[in-house]
Amino acid sequence: MENRTLFLAFLATWVVHSLIVHIWAHKKRLCQFQVFVSNAAPSIVAVAMTYVFLIAGGATVAQFVAGSEAGMDLWRLWARLWPVLFFCTAISGLANLVWTMISCLKKTHRKWIPIAAATTGMSVFAFVTVCANFPDA
Repeated sequence: MENRTLFLAFLATWVVHSLIVHIWAHKKRLCQFQVFVSNAAPSIVAVAMTYVFLIAGGATVAQFVAGSEAGMDLWRLWARLWPVLFFCTAISGLANLVWTMISCLKKTHRKWIPIAAATTGMSVFAFVTVCANFPDA
């Protein structure tokens, strides 16, 4: 079965993170589109995993759903999504880390430091969540 505790912790953290980051950006008059793009990978992970595991009732282990055609379809969907999400979150984490470092070094970008740092952490959390839910045959 999927690592439900880690996934639910990620989902709760993602909701709080998304709200706080967008409120902070609005308060500081920062570009909401940039905030949206920086949070794209964790958001995609949250939506995809919510559908597969919470809404549709999928599993990460094929033997748990072997008797159900719908369950096997969900497992195959997760097996196809997993590598995409794995690389997407890894690239997002690295890109946000670079953005955090640039924000620290450039005086004109200092107002982005809290958002960049929080988004880096969220991307790493998404990466760990995806890794912990490896589709096992």
